[in-house]
Amino acid sequence: MLNIKIIPPFTGAGELISMSIDSIMQKLDKKILFRSRWKMSHGGETLLEKFLQDERIMNSMQPQAVYGYFPVYREDTSLIVNDSVRWEFPEIKGMRLSDHFHSKEEGGDIIPLSAVTIGEEAVILSKQLYEKFDYAKYFLLYGLAAELTETLAGIIHARINTELGIKSSMRRSFGYPACPDLSYQKELLGYVKADRIHLHLSESNQLIPEFSTTALIIHSVNK
Repeated sequence: MLNIKIIPPFTGAGELISMSIDSIMQKLDKKILFRSRWKMSHGGETLLEKFLQDERIMNSMQPQAVYGYFPVYREDTSLIVNDSVRWEFPEIKGMRLSDHFHSKEEGGDIIPLSAVTIGEEAVILSKQLYEKFDYAKYFLLYGLAAELTETLAGIIHARINTELGIKSSMRRSFGYPACPDLSYQKELLGYVKADRIHLHLSESNQLIPEFSTTALIIHSVNK
């Protein structure tokens, strides 16, 4: 049995989490939505209010998430995840993500993994708007759905921190410099049983539906 430094509330995949769009909206960072997603310096509140009143748009967003805790240990520059797969990470500024985890000789560790989605209906609606040349509404819907996806990922991240009894941790998604190999998402989706939220990969390892993201959580950043 691994000498786990932080005890998770359970091991393996947890329950499926379905949330209302209203509960996600309460956590939405409007400044990021307006400035980064919508590229607006003013007027965002008015547009957002119109979106909130559009039942077709709001009903298209169906937030769901799955996550879990899995055994992991560092082996050289890699992580051995769930005693079955090896994930290799590049060195960034003298560190690898694997450096934050204990080796097998040190007793091993745990790694929280998550997958969230806003659902396929939002993707379908955005495509319909684009095909109807309603580019303005398409742009706004796309930005909102993308930011709500990030908001949902943040909510699950916060839940994991609470369950582990820690104040902070790092969340990293595949495809970014610290963990660039998108193909690793295949094992992650299998571990958390992401088929329950109808989440899968394309042939090029892109997440389907589009408004989705996966993450690994590094809880021992101060190790």
